[in-house]
Amino acid sequence: MAKLKILVVDDAAFIRDLVKKAVKDTYPGCELFEAIDGRKAISVMNSQDIAVVLCDWEMPEVSGIEVLQWMRADERYKQVPFMMITSRGDRDHVVKAVEAGVSDYIGKPFTRDNFVAKLSKLVFKHHKIRPNVADKQHATGLGGDSANVLAVASAKPNPKEAKPAAQDMGGASVLMGNSKSAKVVDEAAPAKSTTAKKPAARAKGIVSVRFGSGGSAKLVIKDINLQEMLGVFRREGPLPALLEQVVLDITDKEGGDVARINGYVRMMQAQEPHVDAETIQMLIRYVDDDPDKMATLSKYIASVR
Repeated sequence: MAKLKILVVDDAAFIRDLVKKAVKDTYPGCELFEAIDGRKAISVMNSQDIAVVLCDWEMPEVSGIEVLQWMRADERYKQVPFMMITSRGDRDHVVKAVEAGVSDYIGKPFTRDNFVAKLSKLVFKHHKIRPNVADKQHATGLGGDSANVLAVASAKPNPKEAKPAAQDMGGASVLMGNSKSAKVVDEAAPAKSTTAKKPAARAKGIVSVRFGSGGSAKLVIKDINLQEMLGVFRREGPLPALLEQVVLDITDKEGGDVARINGYVRMMQAQEPHVDAETIQMLIRYVDDDPDKMATLSKYIASVR
């Protein structure tokens, strides 16, 4: 039997790594291809007989919906399964994707289990290939959620993230109670003083955050730049995991444009000194490189600073 050829398309390397790891664990014998935008995805499909396409919607050059429309207009790819993986989960976008011929749809952020379940169903329906049970058990043995995939995906050094978070955030290290280094972010070291010496931080705005494990929160921003966002939220249910996928819904106050920024939880810290702490401080690192999203984010930052 020929190898199952699967194409992963996303402009964010972090998300591609997450998806590729889950795919490889589920189908260890498959042949994986990747593309950073729709134009490169079409190029790959012109040179390879791709059997499954897992594609983001919002990308520079050529979007995911344009890739889908190209596939359905090409005899070779009219019936090839296409899963849209996107932070655009509103009804209008789902309808548009269905009308274009999407095979399945999963919204960001998502859990590993949810993604693997949808992928397995899609592959079996179109190719009658079942997941590798042994590898599937191994993959879920550490919890089977997005945090495990993200931990593996982020283990590789990324030159874009080489700069310590506290330096990136400017005032973030002070807000976290330690102005000497970024160790408080990476090691979750307790601050020497949690009250008296900690300067009062004025809220810069409120952003909606959706977690991969389900649920959402209103994050009160304490500091923000083009790499990271630091804020606090009130705990009202289970806490997200460290390194868990998130999506930030950021609205440009002037133009009304909404940027759905993909990221992950880089740090969490309870603001009260007990296990029932209600106020949680969170540092979120973005993984998007989309110019349009970054432009909206820049406008938002300018409006709240």
